[in-house]
Amino acid sequence: HGNVFHNEQMIATAFENDEQSIGVGWLPLFHDMGLIGHVLQPLYLGIPVILMSPLAFLQRPIRWLRTISHYRATGSSAPNFGYDLCIQAIKPEQCADLDLSSWRVAVTGAEPVRAETVQRFCERFGPYGFRPEAFYPCYGLAESTVFVSGGLSTDPPILLEVDKAALEKGQVLP
Repeated sequence: HGNVFHNEQMIATAFENDEQSIGVGWLPLFHDMGLIGHVLQPLYLGIPVILMSPLAFLQRPIRWLRTISHYRATGSSAPNFGYDLCIQAIKPEQCADLDLSSWRVAVTGAEPVRAETVQRFCERFGPYGFRPEAFYPCYGLAESTVFVSGGLSTDPPILLEVDKAALEKGQVLP
């Protein structure tokens, strides 16, 4: 229980969540990002969250973005594939009344975060109020309750191409 409470406080601090935050989630509740981020974080802070089924998102990804827009959500998360699916499946005509300007923290994790996905999502949904600094790449794992590392939500994501061979030797080289 102590680990869960500590992790919830770390998430609240890193994402700068407060009593004004509103969440939207479609991740399965058996997944740590869904359970900890979209159920326990709102309970921990006493904030509203709108949950939708993973199937509703997969069938029509625009539902996720419309829900964020409608409820003026400040935070939501998805693995990289979720953002990719939005880029691929959502047609411009579906976005006419979309307003993503309230979305402060767009968490991406649970699988490798791809720079091209971040860039393409920003280009595609920027005209509808999505800001690049909202993207929040982070790392977590269930064994640590979920959240392990990430910066402050106000810091823009850092995209860096590194040498694969050097990385395998424990070195980070451009």
